[in-house]
Amino acid sequence: MSLDEELRTTLGLEAGMRAVPPPDVVGLIHGGRARRRRRTLVRAAVAVAASMAVGAATLGYVTLDPRAEGEVVSPPSPSPRPILETYSDDGRAPLEPGTYVMLGGLRPNGTPVDVEVTVDGPGWKHGDFPLLSDRSGPAHAGFGMYQAFSLAAGDGCDPGSTVAAARTPTALATQLAGLPRSTVLRGPEPARILGSDAVHVRLRVDVDCPGYYRVAQTASGARGITYAPSGLPASDVVIDFWVLRAHDVLLVVDEWHDVDAPSDLVARAGDARESIRFVEGG
Repeated sequence: MSLDEELRTTLGLEAGMRAVPPPDVVGLIHGGRARRRRRTLVRAAVAVAASMAVGAATLGYVTLDPRAEGEVVSPPSPSPRPILETYSDDGRAPLEPGTYVMLGGLRPNGTPVDVEVTVDGPGWKHGDFPLLSDRSGPAHAGFGMYQAFSLAAGDGCDPGSTVAAARTPTALATQLAGLPRSTVLRGPEPARILGSDAVHVRLRVDVDCPGYYRVAQTASGARGITYAPSGLPASDVVIDFWVLRAHDVLLVVDEWHDVDAPSDLVARAGDARESIRFVEGG
């Protein structure tokens, strides 16, 4: 069955995708003070963690949750790119312009699928995934690539419940379109990304949580999309998902921004997302 046929069949079986209108809020995100978290996972440990739907080892092989508490350090596994070791007061690492290695996912035999990404210009930081901040305001944008083990359920807030991720591009894209507190802006549709067939979805999500909104639990840790000054309401987020199968792994590429983010910030996040390339032999 072709991807188009699979998409039509799956959508025909889906009754009434839930789309909840977002609240009328002015946007700054809960960002919270982040305590630093120290992890020392090598690739073998990541492979084991994948089987448990828990993982960590991402950009530059350093991890930090959006609202993480504890200390952070890079795992000792070697990387062809600089390992990030200096963190800002909010617990996130400044990300200098350059090219970095990210863990995309893990093959069935446990070997990693790595990608390279390039970020340019000021304002980049590294949480669990690359984060771009508006230096003249509180808006944020970002992107990621990951293997989803489970998706948000309940109210979508960490540490709430999750559901197991589907195992085909169309089924997973349809699941993403039903994320809690989301409004579907563009339903599942065929697309191309990274030279592969994919299914694309665009949502608007109410990400205002006591902690942070967790889209998915991934091979690289929790995929959170709530960032901002503590004590202020979170703006809604617009997020695009592309779901594809590549290198024997079902992968998700995403790109998101606050609804009030300036156009140049959104464009820079898009440029960085478009820079993603599979590492040869990775």
